[in-house]
Amino acid sequence: LHHRQNKFSMASLTEDNAEVASLAPPVLSIIPHDFSYAKSSKAKELLQKWNLSPDLKTLRLRYEGRIRRDPESLLAAAKAVACDPVVCSALGVSPPEDSADVSVEALSCTVLNMNFFDALMEGDEVVTSTDMVRACMDETFDGLTIQDKLREMLVNPDSENCCIYTEAQKKEYIYHVLKLVVVGGAMCQSEERFVEWKEMTKALYKDTVSVVKSAKSGKIEVSSSAFHVDPWGSSPLFKKKSSHNKYYITLNPDTNVVNVVYKPFVPFW
Repeated sequence: LHHRQNKFSMASLTEDNAEVASLAPPVLSIIPHDFSYAKSSKAKELLQKWNLSPDLKTLRLRYEGRIRRDPESLLAAAKAVACDPVVCSALGVSPPEDSADVSVEALSCTVLNMNFFDALMEGDEVVTSTDMVRACMDETFDGLTIQDKLREMLVNPDSENCCIYTEAQKKEYIYHVLKLVVVGGAMCQSEERFVEWKEMTKALYKDTVSVVKSAKSGKIEVSSSAFHVDPWGSSPLFKKKSSHNKYYITLNPDTNVVNVVYKPFVPFW
């Protein structure tokens, strides 16, 4: 009887330790990485033109420990990354005193090619068949002056073109990357043609997601999970509140690689 009780106690102790370990903060280490989206001299010029440089920051990290693939565990892992002192230090912000102040929203991450953007050319309303971005009257949204229909569609919830993409498509990580790139900063200079924005979106997307060949179907699929941190741009992770603040995290449970994309909005005035 004593022997059986001892075995039971040891099993309970192991389970308790496992539970404590799962609640412990993750150990993250920065992996020096030269992201391809910003390598070329042309890319650097465009990032400055769109007022994304120098505020746009991208990090690659290693997540020590197992990342489970169930939605709750992935969400918890993403939130832990967002609140981690190593990450916050690299981004130049203070870690939040209470993680409850930081919200994290799961995004879809299924897009495998740039056909996703073909919808913008339907009807020639936003982007023409010759790749020209249609201009519009100047409008201001939360401190951002808009002069073209593509940026207007992305920041104005009441835009006449807001239905080009469904609500499900707007939850795709690549849609968020497009929005980050196209909206840019407060001093963003618009493009006459869509191709430059499209290529930068493609490069940043490819830099931050991984793909694998499915053992079951034999098809290529995205193996990363994507998350939008603080969708309203009002948490302590940003020095100033703005709906144009952007913060994304992608996790790959197969490799334990984490990518961070962070862009605070800095008003002109």
